Amino acid sequence: MITKQDIICIPLTNAEIKSVMEKARNQLSISTLDNLRKRHANIQYDCIMRGYVGEYAITKWLGEQGITFDETNYLNEDDNIDIDFLYKGKNIELKTSLIPDVDVTLEKSIACRDIKLIKRENNIENLRGDIHLQIFFDQRRKAKDDWLASRDINIASAEINELFNSLLAKCYRNTTFFIGWADKDFITKKINTMAENERTWTFKNAKRHFWNCKMAESKKPADLPAYLKNI
Repeated sequence: MITKQDIICIPLTNAEIKSVMEKARNQLSISTLDNLRKRHANIQYDCIMRGYVGEYAITKWLGEQGITFDETNYLNEDDNIDIDFLYKGKNIELKTSLIPDVDVTLEKSIACRDIKLIKRENNIENLRGDIHLQIFFDQRRKAKDDWLASRDINIASAEINELFNSLLAKCYRNTTFFIGWADKDFITKKINTMAENERTWTFKNAKRHFWNCKMAESKKPADLPAYLKNI
C-alpha cells in the first residue's frame, strides 16, 4: 500500500519552472487555448503547463537515477496517439492531477483516488500504455481555478517573469509529488480479479469511464528505476 512516506517530492527551481512555462506557451497559440474545453485562458494555460511540469519533473528525477527516455511526446503513427515517454520499446503514460477540494489533503487523495486510466477499450488486455505514472500537485483544484480566473494577464504577450509572478508559478517548486505507478501486467491481473461491475468507474454526468486503479494499491515510486533498468 502507498502511504505519504512512500511518495517522492521532486523539487524544481524557478529557472526550471520558467523554462517549462515558455515551452508550454510556445506550443500553443492563444486561440488554441481559448478552444480548450471553454475554460478561462489562465486555467487552460496552467493545465497545459502542469503536464509539462510533470514531464520535466519525472525526466529529471529518473535522470538522477540513471534512466534516460528514448523519446518524449512520441506520436504513434499507427493510431495518431501521443505517448508521453518511450523507453526500450515501452510506452509510458504520465497522469498529472491537482487535489480535489473535497479531499483537502494529499493523504486523502492517495487513499481515495485512482491513477486515471481512461477506458478506451472493451477488455483490459487491450489497455493502451505499458506503464502508467501518477503525479499529484499539492494544490487544491477548484480553489486554484477560481484564483487563476481572477488574474488579469495576457498569456500570449506577457514577459515570462511577469507571467511567473502573476500566476504564482513558484508554487510548483515543492508541490510536485510522484505518487505511484503500475505496469500493464499488474493492472490487468488486478482488474481480472474484480467483479464486472467493479472494474470501471466514472464521474456523475460524465461521458468517460475509467478502469479501477487505486493509487494506494499501486507500486512505490522508489521501485520504478530498478524496474525500468531490468526491462
